[in-house]
Amino acid sequence: MDRHDKSKHSLNIKNTKGNVYGYIGRRLFHVSMAVIPFIYYPFGNQIGAFFHMSPYLFLLILLVLVVILETLRLSFRITIFGQRNYEARQISALAWGTASIILVLLFSPGPQYSIPLIWSFAFGDPLLGELRRTKIPTIWVELIVVIFILAIWWIAAYWFGISWWWGIFLAPITVAVEWLDLKWIDDNALILLVPLIIILIVKAW
Repeated sequence: MDRHDKSKHSLNIKNTKGNVYGYIGRRLFHVSMAVIPFIYYPFGNQIGAFFHMSPYLFLLILLVLVVILETLRLSFRITIFGQRNYEARQISALAWGTASIILVLLFSPGPQYSIPLIWSFAFGDPLLGELRRTKIPTIWVELIVVIFILAIWWIAAYWFGISWWWGIFLAPITVAVEWLDLKWIDDNALILLVPLIIILIVKAW
């Protein structure tokens, strides 16, 4: 890791609420999102029934709650443990990621697609961020993460019987969209929603 990367990483930790513990907590929470489809798909009907609603309505209500809570947080410029200081004035990565996972669960054709989508987000994005801190050249960092996400899709292909081509197609796209520097949407959303949109288009074609 060169001096610029070290300085940027140190600044990220310094600007994270909770400092190094907040930074670690942020990463761990990101990874923990991998369990969401394994809660929703086996138990979604029971959870919805407990609240006397369908699992889809439950997800919609969760999405509305995320929007309301994030709006309130921004109104009072609050940052919670693990959030960056600048997130007091813009939609947080947490809100983008949570809302996008809910959208994946709502619109994905099924767990055979939503599980690799969410796992690529939960594991691939932190892996990419941590590898960028090393002395590994950028091209190799990208290649390692593409192979990692490809492996996730191929496990899903073996597990669910979907086409092996999904991984070959979506793994590089997932890594590529992380480079997009768009001010109006976070890469946490792009990593999930861009592949989801592609899947929906291909499935509808």
